[in-house]
Amino acid sequence: MLINTLHQIINVLDDLIQITLEDIENIKQAKHEEVFKNIATKEKLAYKFYELKNEIDNILVKRNKPIEEIFSPEEEKLFDKFREKLNIFYKEHKRFSKLAFTVANFYNTLNAQIKNQTQISYSETANFDSNLKIKA
Repeated sequence: MLINTLHQIINVLDDLIQITLEDIENIKQAKHEEVFKNIATKEKLAYKFYELKNEIDNILVKRNKPIEEIFSPEEEKLFDKFREKLNIFYKEHKRFSKLAFTVANFYNTLNAQIKNQTQISYSETANFDSNLKIKA
């Protein structure tokens, strides 16, 4: 049962890593719609990861063995692979987050500058030079 769950969670991490790498490339190429399309898939995978992680925790708690005896040799190899994939996902997601934050910050700053340049203030007196004269 643990072996099957470890395989499943490794597959989920592989999918998350792949989508994150795609998102990094899409951000670099300014394909932001593609990044937005992946949000729902990533959320489903994150929820699946959470469920599988809880399942692994429950299996290990039920075994009630010392840490040295808790895994079979095959389970230990899979658990090591799981940790390796989790570390890869952590690094890539951190890279993605930095890029996404940088792009969002750029757009927010640009938007604020554009709004400030074109914003009309009714509380201040504006001086306009015009060649038009109004005759009464």
